[in-house]
Amino acid sequence: MTISRRAGGAAATLSMLLLVLTGCGNSEPATAPDRPAEGNVLDSADVLTTAEEQSLNALIEERNISTDGARVAVLTVENAGGSIEDYARSVANEWEVGDAGADNGVLVVADTAERELRIETADGVRQQFSDDEAAVVIEDVLEPAFADEQYAEGLTEAVEQIYLHADGQEPVQEPFNWALLAWVVGGITALLGIIISAITVDSRRHRRVADAEIREAEEKDPTFRLTEEQRKAYRKYRYSNRGDDAVNYPPTWLPLYIANPALYSGASTGTQAGSSFGGGGGFTGGGASGKY
Repeated sequence: MTISRRAGGAAATLSMLLLVLTGCGNSEPATAPDRPAEGNVLDSADVLTTAEEQSLNALIEERNISTDGARVAVLTVENAGGSIEDYARSVANEWEVGDAGADNGVLVVADTAERELRIETADGVRQQFSDDEAAVVIEDVLEPAFADEQYAEGLTEAVEQIYLHADGQEPVQEPFNWALLAWVVGGITALLGIIISAITVDSRRHRRVADAEIREAEEKDPTFRLTEEQRKAYRKYRYSNRGDDAVNYPPTWLPLYIANPALYSGASTGTQAGSSFGGGGGFTGGGASGKY
């Protein structure tokens, strides 16, 4: 009888242990997605239109060029899995949001399945943008906007306020007119669409020029061939370097590119200058969370 009771007690203990372990397993955050190949916004939850995402990207790039106070990235997901704090910190470190050594990164995360929000801040930026101020942005900007499904408007205003705080400025605290912001964002989106269309036409024209230069070089020397990666790099270089001093003969360009890819691929110009991913770190749990 004693043995039976002991066996029963051991079985119960084992069952409880398995339940605890299973519960812990369910709370594991989801794997961090790859950071955006271009821009600073990853809309995995698909709550933004293409134009809205481009507009938000343009805002972040503009602020990154004009200030060193913060480097902001935005992520929307359908399910972060477990703690949104752990998930946001994991993604921020994985993406290396911020500048190396500056700890000035900020990651804004929205989990649409759990209706949770998180602003994750690196230690350096917390000197100007405190956890309490992050909580205010969550409560006064993101929560009401997301509750009304005004995703683009909420993220735009939140990003603006984060950069203002990081620059030591105090955002104006007043009842926010979401209808007005929607109208402004709509106008900016339309203007951005026109600009993007013009850039696309210009980019295609210069791509044709670069391809013609490559064909001419290959016809002159049948042994000369560029890989697909080198072709893309040459097109970027020619688009970014159009002056008389630019190298416009692929056989001359190739050894220069091999010696210094960053300089001879156009990678150091354009959106790269406004990137929020500069090898940053220092994410130790700062920021604020909320629900909508």
